[in-house]
Amino acid sequence: MLLKKRFEKSGYRVLITEGIHYTILLRVWYKFLISISGRKIRYKFRDENLVEEFVEPYLLARTFPVDFIINIVSAIISSLKILLLSIFYPIIIEHEGFIYNQFAYLCFIYRKIFDIKFLVKKYKMLFKFLPKERLIVLLDITNLRPIDLQIRYRKRKSLSEPWYYIKYQATIYRALALSEHCCAIFDASMDKFELSNAIFAFILQSLRSLRNGGA
Repeated sequence: MLLKKRFEKSGYRVLITEGIHYTILLRVWYKFLISISGRKIRYKFRDENLVEEFVEPYLLARTFPVDFIINIVSAIISSLKILLLSIFYPIIIEHEGFIYNQFAYLCFIYRKIFDIKFLVKKYKMLFKFLPKERLIVLLDITNLRPIDLQIRYRKRKSLSEPWYYIKYQATIYRALALSEHCCAIFDASMDKFELSNAIFAFILQSLRSLRNGGA
């Protein structure tokens, strides 16, 4: 929201949106699995930082082929949504990481069943749906403690995620971000206003470079 306000003051039209992880298609698919299996097919995050598994590994593995297709189709739908919105908004902020979030989540869900290399091979096509003109901003949690994140979750009145899931997710995020052409990594423990200013400067510089035909 701080970034959005800064860019709007600079004359840009900005939209904050959510990508793949919250598409209607995935929600319907998950609810369908719950209804036919009588239990949750995904992991449920509890406030006490525990993960409860509601399905046996073999059942999760059996649903993988369909789950794979559903996630790919969902990625296409989300990409079309962002492409359409980009017609009206020169800057779109996808705060969940778009494909990144989905990929890290899927790797975590299937980590006990499939090798990470298998999952990367299967799901790497998801990255083809990312917008071509994109800037990746990664918040590095290295200097954060579990209690710091718990406090942030409480402030926004949402359930906290398990620390080891967050670290797992952050490791994948960092690996993916470092492979990007235009990426900036910032310390998540910074003051939020200082952090906002630093990210704003990075994006503004990148936008000017694009306008001038730079990399």
